[in-house]
Amino acid sequence: DLGAIGKGIGLDEIEKKLNGKKEITGALVNLGGSSILTYGEKEDGTPWKVAVTNPRSADDFLGVVTAEGKKHISTSGDYERYFKKDGKRYNHILDPATGYPADGSLMSVTIISDQGAISDGLSTACFVLGQEKALKLLNKYGAEGIFVDKDKNVYVTEGLKDHFELL
Repeated sequence: DLGAIGKGIGLDEIEKKLNGKKEITGALVNLGGSSILTYGEKEDGTPWKVAVTNPRSADDFLGVVTAEGKKHISTSGDYERYFKKDGKRYNHILDPATGYPADGSLMSVTIISDQGAISDGLSTACFVLGQEKALKLLNKYGAEGIFVDKDKNVYVTEGLKDHFELL
């Protein structure tokens, strides 16, 4: 289905509509919590600040991304749709190589890029691939990322270090 990319495509379509409206200089669009478009700037001229959820505490934030201009931010993780059986967590993101829930080293991946479909698709792909392989994919698409591993370590790509604040 379109679960791994559908919201990103939706944001790309919304962005096209915003581009045609000269009177709209800024907007923040949120589709389902995991896919966000920042467009322009806030009314006071400051950039958008988007919170990234802590993957093990839904009531808490991991950090904040400062997004200047148009950015697409998408997060995939094992923390919203899952169940536990015999102490093991089974998430909703399937690994196409096995057909089973992805069971890598990551809890969460947040991707920032210039296109919604790219961000949305990459967040899911990078979650399945794991951080090392994911970094190569991000370079190919000119995207940035935030990775949270199962030991709760947070890794931020070089191009995002000045735009992410760990809380």
